[in-house]
Amino acid sequence: MTTLIQPLAREPYAGADIEVERIDPLTGGIWDSLVTARPDHSVFHLSAWAKVLADTYEHRPFYLKIKNQGIDMALVPLMELRSPVTGRRGVSLPFADFGGPLWIEPRQQLAVYQALLRVAVEHKWKHLELRGGSAPAVAAACLRTYCAHELDLSGGISQVARQFPASTRRSICKAERSGLSFTVSRDAHAMLAFYQLHGRTRRRHGLPPQPFKFFQAISRHVVDPGLGAIVLAEQAGRAVAGAVFFHSGERAIYKYGASDKDHWDLRPNHGVMWRAIQYLADSGCQSLHFGRTANADAGLLRFKASWAGAATTLNYFRYHAGKQTWIVDTHPHAESLPLVFGHLPLSLNRIAGRLIYPHLD
Repeated sequence: MTTLIQPLAREPYAGADIEVERIDPLTGGIWDSLVTARPDHSVFHLSAWAKVLADTYEHRPFYLKIKNQGIDMALVPLMELRSPVTGRRGVSLPFADFGGPLWIEPRQQLAVYQALLRVAVEHKWKHLELRGGSAPAVAAACLRTYCAHELDLSGGISQVARQFPASTRRSICKAERSGLSFTVSRDAHAMLAFYQLHGRTRRRHGLPPQPFKFFQAISRHVVDPGLGAIVLAEQAGRAVAGAVFFHSGERAIYKYGASDKDHWDLRPNHGVMWRAIQYLADSGCQSLHFGRTANADAGLLRFKASWAGAATTLNYFRYHAGKQTWIVDTHPHAESLPLVFGHLPLSLNRIAGRLIYPHLD
């Protein structure tokens, strides 16, 4: 579906028509063929993530190719969320650490963002949210900022290991001498074992877990096609730590981690991460992104920083379509509710997750 968007008259390129083509990522392979041609793409930009969200929460894909006078400028994956609780909005991308446009013609960013804002207004979205990338407009203050780390794997595994601080190398050695076994897997049993750890970890953090249906969709659309893997640390056949990694092209992402607190003295999380780094480097990945981290999460920040990746920031931007202005988050962001979810039985936490997450992004 192709439409012509007339830019707002006050912009300097107002004489040009912006062509917006909507591509359905759930059918055919057109979208993925366009995305994989961009070296800076991630798994989140692929149709696989749209399928995960559509299967789990019935969110609608709104994936766009934007042109200016017939010249491709950007690919923009968006999901439209409709909720009687949180309203209708467009997000690039829900439950992803980062998304936003893939630039074909970076000099046309102003025109692309102009088109996106008009799309948000025309579709009566409560807001448009873009995660990651540069500011979409001079007047666009950040909604929220996160820390991020990215590890260069291009020099090979020996070079990567030499960058680690001594404390990280000691933790890896302790994990390897502890008697734990570390496995890389793509099967459903590994995902179930990780999910059980995930539920207990989220409870400890005062958060409900995502529904198991979400992780089943990840298995089906991301892991099974070879775009991800589950790494587990096991003791006597029981998982005590684990993580889920995604990868596409040369980029990998550490998406989810979980562990049993009673086994932290064995450093299972370090063992899991080191096994994953080895696997990803052997698979041809040139970088590992550690995902977003809230500035207030000091423990997780220390863990991610200990792998010697380059520190950057992830900026999120939100445009209020009704008021036609960029929103600044002036309220503290509630990362958890420990007094509620930290004390509920795990079974009730899972029910809460099934009820809450369809309305979140």
